[in-house]
Parts: sequence; structure tokens; C-alpha cells
Amino acid sequence: MSAETNQPPDESDEPRASFLRSGDQLHWVVDRLAGGWLRLDTTLHARDVDARWTAITGQPIADAHGHGWIDVIDASARLDFLDALRAAFATNQGVHGQLRLRQRDGSLRWLEFVGSPPALDETIGLVAEPIMLGLFRDVTAEVEAQHRAEELTRVLDASSDLVMIVDPAEFRLRWANDALTRFLGVDVATGTPLVDFLDESSSQIFDEIARPALAHQSAWQGDLVFHTRSDDENAGSRTEQILPVATVLVGHRNVDGTMTAISIVARDVSALLDAEQRLEASEIKLAALVEHASDIMCVIHKDGRVRYASPAFLPVLGYAPDAIEGTSVLNLVHIDDALIAREAVRDVLDSAGLVKSLDLRVQHADGSWRHLEVVATNLVENTAVNGVVLNARDVTDRVHVAARLRERAFHDELTGLPNRALMLERLRDSLRRASGRGRLVGVLFLDLDRFKIVNDSLGHAAGDDLLREVARRIRETVRPDDTVARLGGDEFVVIMNDMVRRTDASLAARRLRKAISEPIRLGRDTAVVTTSVGITVAEGPETPEDLLRDSDTALYRAKERGRDRAHVFDDRLRDRAVRRLSVEQQLRRALDKADFEVHYQPVVRVVDRHILGGEALLRMPTPDGLIMPGQFIEIAEDAGLMTQLGATVFSMVCRDLAGWTHPAAAGLSIGVNVSARQLSDTGFAQFILDELDAYGLGPSRIYLELTEGSLVDNRPQTGRTLRQLHDAGIGLAIDDFGTGFSSLAYLKRFPIDVLKIDRTFTDGLGLDENDTAIVKATIALAHSLGIRVVAEGVETDLQLELLHELGCDTVQGYLLGRPVPSAAFIECLSR
Repeated sequence: MSAETNQPPDESDEPRASFLRSGDQLHWVVDRLAGGWLRLDTTLHARDVDARWTAITGQPIADAHGHGWIDVIDASARLDFLDALRAAFATNQGVHGQLRLRQRDGSLRWLEFVGSPPALDETIGLVAEPIMLGLFRDVTAEVEAQHRAEELTRVLDASSDLVMIVDPAEFRLRWANDALTRFLGVDVATGTPLVDFLDESSSQIFDEIARPALAHQSAWQGDLVFHTRSDDENAGSRTEQILPVATVLVGHRNVDGTMTAISIVARDVSALLDAEQRLEASEIKLAALVEHASDIMCVIHKDGRVRYASPAFLPVLGYAPDAIEGTSVLNLVHIDDALIAREAVRDVLDSAGLVKSLDLRVQHADGSWRHLEVVATNLVENTAVNGVVLNARDVTDRVHVAARLRERAFHDELTGLPNRALMLERLRDSLRRASGRGRLVGVLFLDLDRFKIVNDSLGHAAGDDLLREVARRIRETVRPDDTVARLGGDEFVVIMNDMVRRTDASLAARRLRKAISEPIRLGRDTAVVTTSVGITVAEGPETPEDLLRDSDTALYRAKERGRDRAHVFDDRLRDRAVRRLSVEQQLRRALDKADFEVHYQPVVRVVDRHILGGEALLRMPTPDGLIMPGQFIEIAEDAGLMTQLGATVFSMVCRDLAGWTHPAAAGLSIGVNVSARQLSDTGFAQFILDELDAYGLGPSRIYLELTEGSLVDNRPQTGRTLRQLHDAGIGLAIDDFGTGFSSLAYLKRFPIDVLKIDRTFTDGLGLDENDTAIVKATIALAHSLGIRVVAEGVETDLQLELLHELGCDTVQGYLLGRPVPSAAFIECLSR
């Protein structure tokens, strides 16, 4: 309730008072008003209420008398209104304002209420009482219209669009929303001409196009540019802001057709224009890229015909683009790829937006075939394309390189034969076919005998020529349907398909051995090589890996039996292979846990039987007892475990030597066996020295025993390692002298300190003249070179006596002591 209080009436205003007492005159006046009336006393009781009260408020007249009329006043404004009425009575002033009523159905109504200043009414009693005449009329529609206008104004002010109302005569501003102020940066004065906001070009458009359109059509729509200019007095410069807008002008007319106002809505399209410019630039770039791209691009219609072909068709496939357009793209596809292409196109057309890639062979204009990598995209529903877009890249060179790489991946580069991977794949196919036909498959594993000698003596080039010639002879000897493969080095495999008899594999092996053993001309030289063959015959259920393993086992057995022979894998070899596998597994477990025992066999000086040292002999504990070195050393070498095993043994010996505190053990020297693989290791010598230093042992406490086999390769690293060890004071011994590849050159080339005569010669002392002569000559040769001699395997007093007569320095054997654990060896020393 907003109310304003009128000035108090003059006390001499008797005519007005008498007018109020004249009910007929009051009714006559009020009836001609738009609203109604009521009379209130000082207690705010309604003494009289006009019938229009019910029509406006819905409250019956009877209910309105007294304080009942107050009930329809909305509670939120009721107290303020009543306070205003009481104040008016107290100050003898009038009341004017809007009053919100709530009807019985809950809806709201608005009344304009005018209360006259109180006047005395003498018609109601002996004593006159002040009475206020309240006039009211329903202004709900006006208030709601005002509210809607206010809400609309708030909405328009919140809009980012520029909204204005202008005078239709002079096009001056009547009203504008806040967006115009935000754009201009200053408050917009009413009456400002519209053209003040437009640039020169837009002003011309407005005058020549927009105004005539408004006059004839009452509306115009177009693009204008709003701008502002502001001067910076401090900087001495002028700033101009430009806003391109999409504008709608609407003329509003009254009932007689006269235009009363023009509304303007202007939307900022600067971002849209920027996007359009970027899009246009992008399209230009895209067109340039397509026109100059090395990849082919074309658009094909749903019927398969080319609608657009890029210029790349000419350099890639030799066709001019205009010659391609209108033709079916499938006409160029290789017949073997045509079905794939048709299915791909059909799949793409069935799904909007689908992208599918495939490789196709496409015919070049010169008749050759090119390999294309094609990506098809369904843009049929895109009105700008309306087709399937094909992007194609020429990958012919890549395909050819990949083919060559596949060839190299599955073929041996030197001989052109299939390699291991392709051989296993073909063997798998052969086994599958054999299983279904009831036939046999033979696997022949070939290894050239002493190929390394030819390779080292004649050179690697000659070795390669030899391998190529052997490969040719094998291919010519076997059947055309058989597979010949090279696994690497001098190893070959022949897969014999569809064998009827098991003996066919052995007969083929015989033919192969005969063909390979024929002399081979290598430049000016001629070489003769033999081959060992391992044979496995399968019926089908076996795996390729098992067959290759079994034939390798048979090959190993053939070489053990003297080379240049063939051996067929059988159950005994299988049992042996199983045992080897079991030993290898036990060996690996023992290495992981360092679960070994080192036994020591005394080395005794012949003249006084004094123990000078011993030989360290390794034992591997298993649940079934100790395994001797002869049962696992060769397996360790094949499995590549010798370096780790040798390091473990040497560390254990150093630990024992350092732990022997008995005085008799102070000057002992222990021999430790080493392998060829260890000697070829560049870090082996340093490992030995580091271990001795770690346990505080001098170099004289250890000497290393080498087999003749470890020296036969004559590797440069072996010589460097031996000289490094010898220079450090570590003794070197040749073990089992005379049984291997004996060569006096070893004694000259390497710094040898000790020769150990093998027990095969010691056994014949006094019994075989040749053995006795060999032992005598070996002792004399060694002494002449300053080398000490140890005779192994001494088991009888006669052998010991003869060795003493021959001047042998030291001996070892069961006669003087068996290999025993560390504690027992120290006990032997104390005795």
C-alpha cells in the first residue's frame, strides 16, 4: 500500500460536511465514478459500503461491514495500510495509494484507494463523529500491465542484443536497453538521432533502403554497422569501436494506420563474420590442399560413378581427372579385389558417417597395378558433398618393401631357404595333412662336420660359398614337395612329406650324406665336408617343436658316435633327453640356491708323499644322491650356464681356503677347473683377482686347470686372459694332457705352469710299453720347458714307484686320497 496524506480541511468547510451528510447527492456522484465507495469511522469500521465492493472483491456487502472489509486486504500489506488510515484520522489528512486484495479463490486484485480527509458526520448520532469517505476502483489490469512492462524491460536490459524504440518521424531515440549503453560505453540520451550510432555506409543504407521499407511494409531486415568514437585527451588519440549487427526494424501503427513508434533489434554478428571468414579461408586452403595433394581424392555418387576427381589421379594412376569423372570407380579395381571393394562400398552406403579403410590393387593407365590404401567416408547426407568421399594413397613401394621384409623374415638371406619360423609353419601343415591321410612325416636335422675348420682356414667368404653349395645339393637331392630349411650356421632341416615307410627317411639321409660329401670347389681350393643327420619320424599328433627337439637329440647322438652318420630318434634317446632335461632343471635350481658341494682330492709330492695342495671337484646334491661333474658339465655348457657355474665354484673354493685355519693348510694351492667359455669372457681375469682380494688370498693359493679343448679355438681373448692371470701370479695347468687336441704349440704359445698326465696313460705304466714311453716323454718334455708335472689316476704302488723313477713331480689318485668334503680334507692334512 503506497499512500499519500492530503492537507486537513478547513474547519469552516461546512458545505463539504453537509455534502457528506447528503446521501443522495453522494450516491449520485459516486455512481458516476469508475469505482465504488465506503465510509469509515475512527475505529476503521465500514459504516456504508458500495455494492461495487462485491463486484470487485467478491466479498458480500454484509460481510464487508464493520471490520469485515479488512479481511480481503492481502496480509503482506494489511498492517501498513491500517496504520496509514489511523494516521490520516489522527492528522485529519487524506490517503491515496494502491491496495492489494486477495479474493476467496486466492487470486489477487489491485485497487486504487483515495480516502478524503475526515469530516464530521452528524447523521449518526447526537454527537458528530469524524468519517472518512474512501473511493476505490479496480486497477488490476493497469498494475499487471505495468508489471509486464517492467519485466519486459528487465529482460530486454539483460539481452546481449541492442534493443531500441525510436521516434518514427525523426528517428530519434525514445528508449534503449542496457546493451546499447554497454556497447557505447556511455549513457544514451533520449532524443539522440539513430544515425549517430551508424557508420557512413550504414547511414546510407538506412536512408535509402530501410526507411522506404518501413514506410511501405512496416518492417525491414538487413545488416548494419554500429560504431562509436571516443577521444583520449591524455593520449591525444581517438578510439573507434565497430560492431556489425544483423538488424530488424518494425514499425508500430495505431488503429487508424498512423505509425507511432519503431522498434529496433540488432544482434552482434562479429563472431559469425569471423567464423565465415575463417571458413572461407579454410575452404580456400582445403581446395589448395586437395588440388596439390599427392593423395587421390574423389567423390562418388550412390550409383558408384565419380562426381569429382582430384588432380592427383594423373601422377598417381596416369588418368586425367576429367576422364575419370562420370565413370565407375570399380572399373579400375583388380578382379581379385573387386568383391571386397563392392562390399566395402555397400557397407559404407548403409551407414551415414561410416568410415572404412581397405587396401586395393588399382590399374594404372600403363596397365600395371598399383597398391592403394583407400579410406571411404559416407557423406551422402552432407548436402555440400552428397556422396562417398574416397581418399587413396599409393602404397605400392611400401607393399613391395613389406613383401621383401616378409621374404627375409621367413627365408635365410644367405641361401634363400626357408628359415626356422617358416619351417615350423610348414612342418605344422605337414603334420596336419599326414594325420588326415594316414601318412608319415620325416624330419632330418643336418649339421656339417667340422665346418668351422673350413670357415677359419679358407675365410668366411668361402664358408658362405660352401653353405650355398650345400643348400643347392640338398634341394636337388630331396623331392620337390619336401621342404629344405636353414636354421643358421651349418644346420639344415629337411621335412619329408607323405612318407609311406619309416625307412624312407633313413634312405634320404644316406643320399644327402653322399651328395654333400662330394668335393666342393671354393675358388682355388677344394673342400670335402661330411654331415651328421638326426632323424625323427612322426605320424601326425606330434608338435613341430617336439619333432625338432627330438631330431636335434638324434643328431647329437650321431655326432657322439663319430660324425658322418645318421641316427634315428627312439625311446632310449627320449629317455636320455628326459634325463638331460631333469638334470638341467636340477642344475638351475642348484645355481639359484648355490646348493653345491666342493670336494678336494689331495695332490701329493712324489719324493716324500707330502700334500702340496688339491684339486677342487664339484658335486651337485639331489634327492637321489650326489651327481658327478661328468653328468652335468656338458649339460651346463649346452644350456649356457658354465660362466655362472664356474663363478659359483670359484667363490666356494675361495671361501673354503680362507676358512682353513689349520697350520698344514697355510701353503696349500688348490686347482680349479675352468671352461673355454670362461676364458673367452673379457671380465673373467678381473673376476678371479677380485674374488681372491675379497677373501684375502694370495695368487699362489690358486691355479687354474684348462682342458686342451678350451685352447684349440685359439681365440685372441683366451690368450689375453691367460697372460693377464699369469702376470698376476696365478698358475695355469693343462688338464688331461694328451687326450684332446694335443699340440706342443700350446706349451709355447701360452704361459703354462703345470702339465697333468691323463689317467689313461697312468693306467698302463709298467703294463704297456707305449703308455710308459708317453709318460716318460711327457715328463722329460715338461721339465725341459720348466713345467711341473702331475700324474692323475694313481691307484697302485707300482704306478707310484715308476713315476718316482721317471722323475714325476706330483701325483693324485685313489692310492693317495679320494675326493672328500672340505672338513674331511683338512682332517687328512692333520694326519
